[in-house]
Amino acid sequence: MAKNDRTNRSVRRFLPAVGVLAVLTVWVTVLNPRMQSRQYRAKMTRLLQSSAPETRKQAAWAMIERPDRELETLIIRGAMGDEPDPDVREAYVYTLGKLGDPRNLAAIESAIDQDPSGYVRAAAWLAAARVDSQHFRTLAEAGPLPQRPWDRIGIAQGRLCLGDVNDVNELLHWAEAGDDSQRQVASRAMFKWLRPLLDAAGRWPVGATVREGEPWPPGLIAEIKVRCATMDLQAIADETVPRRAAAYRVRRNVGRLTRTRDGLASLLFGE
Repeated sequence: MAKNDRTNRSVRRFLPAVGVLAVLTVWVTVLNPRMQSRQYRAKMTRLLQSSAPETRKQAAWAMIERPDRELETLIIRGAMGDEPDPDVREAYVYTLGKLGDPRNLAAIESAIDQDPSGYVRAAAWLAAARVDSQHFRTLAEAGPLPQRPWDRIGIAQGRLCLGDVNDVNELLHWAEAGDDSQRQVASRAMFKWLRPLLDAAGRWPVGATVREGEPWPPGLIAEIKVRCATMDLQAIADETVPRRAAAYRVRRNVGRLTRTRDGLASLLFGE
């Protein structure tokens, strides 16, 4: 009997701790995420409606790592013409492409068809390639749109992003002969997707110091043309691009786990 009494007292001592743990579990898994979602949505809505274009751009980019369908509707409306600043519209269609949601394809296609800025249309082509590669290829092979220089750049970078090197010479051409913006976009696309292919084959020029977003100098463009013409670039892309996609998924998942861990640590141990 005495033993049972001691057991009961021990259980009663632990009951408050169990209750606190249960409340904390509900808070962490149910209530707090909902509250955080509302706070996040309200904050991002303010940023997307800011009078400062740079703030709207940064808000759009931030959504790539934390998607929210309600916020995406604001970006969709902006990408389809509500946003007056072309640099911000470019950020919007870029974000829609990175999110990869097929529901956003109509807005991306609208930007391809109707946006007056070639810079935005080029970004929309790339976004279409990321969201639906087959639909992107269908669009790229049909109609008069690809005859416009910016659309040709957009299609070329979309294909290269997917591991199709057939339009590399198109990018090399515009990196050399385009205006400042076209040279920058074409060079950036090659830095992101052509340079790794040459590097994987040991054919990236030693000492080339270009950085992402910088136009390539004529000497480097000439050298890359020669090197691309003397190698089976498509075979290298076929070998390396699938691994690139897998590596990206690993980095993205690690990032999400890290943010979750930091959020829990802040909740449990923060001031």
